[in-house]
Amino acid sequence: DQHRFNEFIDSIEGINPNTLSTRLKEMEKGGLIEKNIYPETPIRIEYHLTKKGKALRPILEEMAKFSTKYCCEDVFSDAKPRTFRQVYGSNLPIID
Repeated sequence: DQHRFNEFIDSIEGINPNTLSTRLKEMEKGGLIEKNIYPETPIRIEYHLTKKGKALRPILEEMAKFSTKYCCEDVFSDAKPRTFRQVYGSNLPIID
């Protein structure tokens, strides 16, 4: 999967564009993502996970499952716990 900067902005509630840009650069420097720049007008930039980034995904998914269940007062405005599938959708290969 490849994603564009604006897709990230739209999917992460309340993130500052400068913060997102910094985080993407950090992940790229750490070898978790790669950036492809297409010489078009306007320039198109897409990001995708590297093999290293894909290896980290199961760990991050488990952390997300934990936080949606046990840290809901910090994660959700209504402070109600949710399952991973309720938050991230049913098309993911994760079983609650």
